Amino acid sequence: MDYFGSLLLQVELIDTVEGVIYLSSTVLSLLLLALSISAYRNTGIKKILYAIVAFGLFAFFLLYEYLEHTFKKSFNTPYTDIIIPSMSLAILVLFFLAIIRKR
Repeated sequence: MDYFGSLLLQVELIDTVEGVIYLSSTVLSLLLLALSISAYRNTGIKKILYAIVAFGLFAFFLLYEYLEHTFKKSFNTPYTDIIIPSMSLAILVLFFLAIIRKR
């Protein structure tokens, strides 16, 4: 019985750590979003717009993942399997465009 109790505590600890990582990553991406907006206002460089959208999508992506993990029944839809990979692809494409675009 003691083994199952410690296993349950480990699972709860892992879920808590995962939630903290999701939330702290979301806060960091929102901070990077704010810094990107500030950089765009100061410099006017159009390539920064790609990074702004990418950081915004990344913050939404992480928040969605956190909510999906926390409220499993509410977010258990067939669209989730399309939304999550699509957002990842969009983030990668936007960062790629921010790097390779000339103007």
